[in-house]
Amino acid sequence: MSDLQPDSAMVDLPAFAPGSPIPDEAEVGARCYRPDPGHPERLLRVDGDEVAETPADLTATAMHGAFRAFVLDPHYPCVGARSAVHNNSYRLGVYDALGSPGATAALARDLAAFTAGLDDIDAAFATFVALFAGPQDVDEEAFERALWAQLQALHEADPAPWDPAVSSDPDDPHFSFSYAGTAFFIVGLHPGSARLSRRFPWPALVFNPHAQFERLREAGKYERMQAVVRDKDRALQGDINPALDDFGGDSEARQYSGRLVEPDWHPPFHVRGGEADEPGPRQVVAIAAPTVEPRPGVRYRIAAQSGVAFLVERGQVLRIVDPHGLQVCDLYSVWRGQPREHLSSGRSIDYADRLYLSTGDVLYSNRERPMWTIGRDDVGRHDLVLTPCSPEMYRRLRGDDGTHPSCHENLRGPLAAFGVEADSIGSTFNIFMDVRFDPSTGKMTIGPPASAAGDCIELRAEMDMIVGLTACSSEVTNAGSLKPIDFEIVAV
Repeated sequence: MSDLQPDSAMVDLPAFAPGSPIPDEAEVGARCYRPDPGHPERLLRVDGDEVAETPADLTATAMHGAFRAFVLDPHYPCVGARSAVHNNSYRLGVYDALGSPGATAALARDLAAFTAGLDDIDAAFATFVALFAGPQDVDEEAFERALWAQLQALHEADPAPWDPAVSSDPDDPHFSFSYAGTAFFIVGLHPGSARLSRRFPWPALVFNPHAQFERLREAGKYERMQAVVRDKDRALQGDINPALDDFGGDSEARQYSGRLVEPDWHPPFHVRGGEADEPGPRQVVAIAAPTVEPRPGVRYRIAAQSGVAFLVERGQVLRIVDPHGLQVCDLYSVWRGQPREHLSSGRSIDYADRLYLSTGDVLYSNRERPMWTIGRDDVGRHDLVLTPCSPEMYRRLRGDDGTHPSCHENLRGPLAAFGVEADSIGSTFNIFMDVRFDPSTGKMTIGPPASAAGDCIELRAEMDMIVGLTACSSEVTNAGSLKPIDFEIVAV
């Protein structure tokens, strides 16, 4: 399914419930299918090279039936998609929510198997259709962010090099998404699309091998097929999708979601090793789950009023960036060898002999061992006294009903995935937070963070750790507005 447009062609996604386990690949990886040649409406399970006679479950059968009806409707524009369905030269996977860890693990496996078997598909058009259970209530911009978050997660899971036939720069006119060493033109479908040819009851990503379009060009058939597609699109909706372009005119990445993007839009996608190691402006990866495996040199974004947990190794440098300014980040860490050894605000303040720590200072554990050494510090004002905001704090101090998002809960859930108990979460390193004390009365006041857009702090890990980070949830702490926080492991 192509829209026939490789002519150049941060939702932040709904997170899993705090503390929910990340699905194991073995639990989610067996829902890939191929049509039964004798009964195309019937699906057969595919497991690697093996095809089972086990029928698909009811959900997969319903989604497959909707997809076939969608593509085979006489008004549907894409003749390439119709050809793939007529010739049974497609594979179809059914997955959890778009961008979820379970969906990523299963899709990575199934797409790799599809790629390895492309030479065995005897048809002009072969395609892989990935259908997702959700989200179903997103608008075009939210779906676009979800699409790119899923592609980024796939890229992070891909051990293969980029297909050398295409560019890996998403702003390059010759870019195509690559997986398992094969370039794909991607068509996104979802319920909220303004284009009828992209409006489908479930979110979907259709992976079309780029090479088949090159074969059409070599045979002199591409332009004729493209004209047919565009004529049918005009008949369906009155005009062609204005997002479409000719190959080489602009990056095909602008077409993947089907939304007409702004002239200055850039794909929110980062290629491994593709950027310099400077903390300036760059594309960032929206975090779609409470845990992440950060890859050095990739910048990740924690959505406003949320948190994440991950592992760091001794000697790595963690860079935390305030992308918009005036936003606090809570950091908590424990030793991976024994979670009872944790960040100690008291020990850190004792040994620094001051309340405000900055470049050259060390953050210590409760067992008096160095955990972090502060390196670059653009702001120089952070807090080590206050504990993370909690539901009880909002009840006691602000009369809230206990439902206000809080840093303690946004640490508790992600850290639980690594076996860190909620009761062990104590005072945090409150990065960019401006807490001041009256020397005569001890009265505490909280001022607006001093961080400006792009300011960062760098921390060198002195031991292997489990780390929790939040984009602070308190309006008081963040000068009345709530914004995201970025972080990355600095590439060496």
